[in-house]
Amino acid sequence: MLAAVLARRGVRRVVATDLDERAVACAAENVARLGLAERVEVVRTDLFPPGRAPLVVCNPPWLPAKPVSPLDHAVYDPGGRMLRGFLDGLAEHLEPEGEGWLVLSDLAEHLGLRSRAELLEAFERAGLRVAGRLDVPPRHSRSRDPGDPLHAARAAEVTSLWRLTR
Repeated sequence: MLAAVLARRGVRRVVATDLDERAVACAAENVARLGLAERVEVVRTDLFPPGRAPLVVCNPPWLPAKPVSPLDHAVYDPGGRMLRGFLDGLAEHLEPEGEGWLVLSDLAEHLGLRSRAELLEAFERAGLRVAGRLDVPPRHSRSRDPGDPLHAARAAEVTSLWRLTR
């Protein structure tokens, strides 16, 4: 859970959001179990809580496709709804000098489901600029398994932390 990582890394107040009632309950339980309830508030809402923040972090599902099971919701984002919603609403939820951090794999690009140009155009349409980007290559075993049907895409996959500003 990103909220716990941020709180443990020194962010004094974190508001974690999710639309799914079960996810909110699970997150609240985890926050309490980790002893972070005084610093992390868990809210059931679609993407953004009310107000502005100096830092807004989003790790949306990476593939713009339809989920078929509850577990799939962590990986599949029908039509890129969550990604678009985050980008389109970010500027109005950032403090003037704030940053939005988007954690996103480029697996969808390798599978032909979204292009890098489309992602960059979405940033521009939302009035956002890229202040920086950190890239991490895959470390999971499937990226090294030639027997995996998605091996080529997974071996080439890079997960990026996009730093976005208004």
